[in-house]
Amino acid sequence: MSAVAHASRSRAAFVLYLLLWAWMVGLSALVLVNFRVAGDLAGQSQVDSALRQLQVLEGRLAEFADDVQTLQARPEAATTAALQEALQDTRQRLEADIARLEQSLAGYATEAALQTLHSEVEQLKAQRQTAARTPAAPRPARATTTAPAQVPFPFRLIGAELRAGQRAVSIAPATDPLSAGQIQVLLPGEHAGRWQLQTIDGNTAVFQAGDQTRRLAIP
Repeated sequence: MSAVAHASRSRAAFVLYLLLWAWMVGLSALVLVNFRVAGDLAGQSQVDSALRQLQVLEGRLAEFADDVQTLQARPEAATTAALQEALQDTRQRLEADIARLEQSLAGYATEAALQTLHSEVEQLKAQRQTAARTPAAPRPARATTTAPAQVPFPFRLIGAELRAGQRAVSIAPATDPLSAGQIQVLLPGEHAGRWQLQTIDGNTAVFQAGDQTRRLAIP
């Protein structure tokens, strides 16, 4: 009968031990995932601290394994109650340790994120200072558009008269002294040199040479 009771206690202890192992593995997997993410951001000293906390968890589990072996030698009733109490106590301690580890890793990730943000801000400041020291390129000067110089009109108007029933104008060279032999009478459409008399509009004679037009008052 004692052999059956001892086997029953052993099976109960073994089942509780397996349940604790399964629970521990699940929590450890979650913590290790967070640890890996935070470990990429944290410094070496922070990683060492997190590893030490994981070692504490391993020590807790080893203590529980020793407690299970001790309780297996006790009577069946005492063993079952003691195993449950030990399981509850160890579970609470492991949960507290894991919570502290997760909080520590979260702090590392937050600190690393702040350091990254600080580095980005410093880079932006450096870029702005470099841009402020760089002189702006001068704008290209606009090409000044100059109007083509007008060619001096080579004649001067003497007056207007009628010729063959049409109005005509009398012209003479602008620079030479006025003489009767230099006076020339032009009708609309006739030329004096390269200048053509286009029309006579009231007291104005309109001459044109290429794209240039001159309007001269008739004395």
